[in-house]
Amino acid sequence: MLVDVLLPLNFDRSFTYETNKKVKIGSFVSINFKNKEITGVIWKLNSKSLDKKIKIKKISKFFDIPPLSKNRISLIEKISNYNLVNLGLVLNLFLYKNGFKSIDKGLKKIQDFSEYSPSITTKSSLNSEQKKILQEIDRKVKPSDYSTNLLQGIPGSGKTHVYFEIIKKALKENAQVLVMLPEKGLSEQIAERFKSFFNYQPAIWHSGIKDKDKKKIWKGVFKNKIKLVLGARSAMFLPFQKLKLIIIDEEHDGSYKQDEGICYNARDMSILMASIEKFPIYLVSATPSVETYNNVEQKKYNSFNLTTRYNESELPIIQTVKLNRDNISDNNFLSDKITNEVKAYLKSDNQVLFFLNRRGHSTFLFCYKCMKRLECPSCSVGLVYHKKKNIAVCHYCNFNSKLERKCNDDQKCNFKLYGLGLEKIYDEVKNKFPDYEVEALSSDLSDYQKFSDQLKKIEKNQTKIIVATQMISKGFNFKNLNLIVAVNCDTSFLGNDIRSSEKNYQLLYQLSGRAGRFNKKSKIILQTFDDKNKIFDALRKFDPKSFYQNEIKFRKEANLPPFFKFISIILSGRNLYEVEKFALKLKQSLPKNELINIYGPVSATIYKIKYDYRVKILIKYNPKVTPQSFIKNTLNQVKIPKQLKLQVDVDPVNFA
Repeated sequence: MLVDVLLPLNFDRSFTYETNKKVKIGSFVSINFKNKEITGVIWKLNSKSLDKKIKIKKISKFFDIPPLSKNRISLIEKISNYNLVNLGLVLNLFLYKNGFKSIDKGLKKIQDFSEYSPSITTKSSLNSEQKKILQEIDRKVKPSDYSTNLLQGIPGSGKTHVYFEIIKKALKENAQVLVMLPEKGLSEQIAERFKSFFNYQPAIWHSGIKDKDKKKIWKGVFKNKIKLVLGARSAMFLPFQKLKLIIIDEEHDGSYKQDEGICYNARDMSILMASIEKFPIYLVSATPSVETYNNVEQKKYNSFNLTTRYNESELPIIQTVKLNRDNISDNNFLSDKITNEVKAYLKSDNQVLFFLNRRGHSTFLFCYKCMKRLECPSCSVGLVYHKKKNIAVCHYCNFNSKLERKCNDDQKCNFKLYGLGLEKIYDEVKNKFPDYEVEALSSDLSDYQKFSDQLKKIEKNQTKIIVATQMISKGFNFKNLNLIVAVNCDTSFLGNDIRSSEKNYQLLYQLSGRAGRFNKKSKIILQTFDDKNKIFDALRKFDPKSFYQNEIKFRKEANLPPFFKFISIILSGRNLYEVEKFALKLKQSLPKNELINIYGPVSATIYKIKYDYRVKILIKYNPKVTPQSFIKNTLNQVKIPKQLKLQVDVDPVNFA
């Protein structure tokens, strides 16, 4: 019998192979393709050879694991069509290569999954509001039907406790449950809360997990022995057999969007999965995305809202400090008022967080002799100085250099360091508060293990001062943190990002939620050059509704998402002329009518990365139409020159 096998390669079609066995669509097999053994999936049965002269190869091996279901195959097809990605590349997301490689050896030895078995208790520590929300959920949400549900609540209102109870109910029904988290660091702390609630260590899936543990989790999931998984976006591609509930924590977070290689939004694709498999999905956030909020307003999603903090602790006081030349200087970015506030809180045994969403020490390196900035040789961006390693680094290609460059007078450049980075604040904090232990949390300073150790010290109140980027704003729960200083609130409003207001509001609102969660007076201080910004009024009042209504009104008038949608196409290559020439040719082939507009081609905001010039085409369309099929056919028919690269991003979050 001839069958078609879909391979996890950059093809939008399957390949014909021969077998004498009785097989099912969705079965995992190993085949020989260009002299390499590759794992694939049987896509069609009873195929016909188009060319009788071609020798059809036989399937080498069948894997003894459950085949992909019809629903999962449908999901792969829909992810492919919506995101304009070839079928093979989508299939690749669902294949854990090391698991298949060890299926005959290492996996046979793995039989005991008892460590991943939760203890389901009847105890409940919910307050009256949480109980009321759960009763409302029981009335509106059926476990066997698809629904998308927003669980919203002010920071510290106990949203996690509510979804624990929802999970507990699903586990009692012997269902599998996936909880998705935006940061792998966050999974560690949430896992501890799961441990205390369910009396076991949940299975955690993300890039920082050891391969040995991944193999065990992967097998436990397809054997239906592991019922509960916490993970990053890749966890949605695990081989679940009885998945009946998905929780997306911090659903607004940009980390759910994969914007390199294969572009997709794990939140949106999880909603798609739930709609196909017919089960409920919960989006959890104090600050939902504008798209989610609008879907609630349009009655497409259910909404459940917690309005008070779990232990009735007071919300923090939010105040702004206007920056000017008098209260900051080159080496002093914290005003005297803030310094005095910090000292008072530290004397009372409180923790203090200084927040700045910029890595490194100085973001702008300039020589006044030659009047040139120190830039990356392969990208159209300036280098950022990292004091700890005493190097300047490109945050796009990781090129690094010492602060040395030949100047006009054949001497070395004399660089002046400008711009504010996390390390500069760290130095100032260490200098101003020498008697207290300070930890800096940033992706370039903390690897996975170090970050885990730093969190433990913070939780034990051994670390009194935290200096951190946005990685600290996402759901962390620190008992003694009662003062937060946002050092520079204005940087997120700069640039050409259509979502800048939304992102900055979400970031600052989430950040404010880290303080005063355990019945202590707390305060958030926002340093800004523009204290009249309307976002700050909404923050001070803890009034998300006013922010969302204003933002949705603006988006509707400006024809921006969610009222119009975007598809970004970026072409890149070493020769700018060739890139621009092909971009023009491609634009002429794309569909356009009164509901679809095409802009460009123009140079991308960052017009060069890793020596490749980047040119962008932006497609803007009314959601009444779905141009993906036509665009995908066009892209498959237009022959892209080998020396050029093409990346498609549907519903882009960033516009660099």
